[in-house]
Amino acid sequence: MAELVILLLGSALAAAAPLILAGLGELALERSGAGFNLGIEGVMLCGALAGVLVGAAAGPWAGVAAGLGVGLLFGLGFAASAALGIDVVLIGIAISIIGAGVSTYLFQVIAPAGRTNISSSLLPAVRIPGLSELPVFGAPFHAVSVGFVLAAGLAALAAWALRSTRFGLRLRAAADARTATAQGISVARYRLLAALIAGGLAGVGGTVLAIATVGSFTPLMTGGRGFLVLAVVIIGRRTAGGVVAGALLFAGMDGLAVLAETRDLGLPSEAYHALPYFAALVVLCAHARWETRRATKIEKAVTLKESAR
Repeated sequence: MAELVILLLGSALAAAAPLILAGLGELALERSGAGFNLGIEGVMLCGALAGVLVGAAAGPWAGVAAGLGVGLLFGLGFAASAALGIDVVLIGIAISIIGAGVSTYLFQVIAPAGRTNISSSLLPAVRIPGLSELPVFGAPFHAVSVGFVLAAGLAALAAWALRSTRFGLRLRAAADARTATAQGISVARYRLLAALIAGGLAGVGGTVLAIATVGSFTPLMTGGRGFLVLAVVIIGRRTAGGVVAGALLFAGMDGLAVLAETRDLGLPSEAYHALPYFAALVVLCAHARWETRRATKIEKAVTLKESAR
């Protein structure tokens, strides 16, 4: 049993990093009131391809920088489209389709069938002091990908920034455009910055997915993780700590699927592969129902208040 938990924890730490990174970006976007981005999947795919290509030529950290740059371009496109009044749902769908199509086409051009796939060196692994000394369960922390360390560090930074910095407070204030404008806060500016953060971190998340453990790119390798990010942000109640917890939860479910391929866990491995997406569907449906009930209560309260007048 202990061995199973150790393997599951190690797998979850590796799989959680891309979800945390993209989730923190989506968190910033939603907290600014700029809406949500259904195109995370496309951004992560392009970030993964850019990270592998540049990483193969100049090293993994250059690959991370390339993923960041690609993500920033997508973030700028999201912000520009939203400023033109295009619905954010349509923008997200377009980004997802464009990202998947462009990354697949470029990969087939650069590495056509029959040729050896392009490989990048992996991000280094580090030892986590303290946690690695834990009896029995400290083993997974002896060699943790620096991608997870980066994600956890950014989560701590985001939690502090949103609560304790002028930038974070103004970013959150931008969610109420009328009040923020009355206080002299440029709503457009902070929503643009939020879109850039969201795009950049989604691109880095895709890069980490590709070069943290695999070192190569395959078309559609994200496998729906971009959509899982939306569920991670919702289940985490739009907080940095909640995003980390939600990402570890879904990553743990994904880890069960990996273990089921080599061990008998009682169900076919395909059932465990579907588990994170089924859980995400349940979370999204529950959230939609809660939002509907909340809107109904507010509407009733407003109606009663007007009747009392």
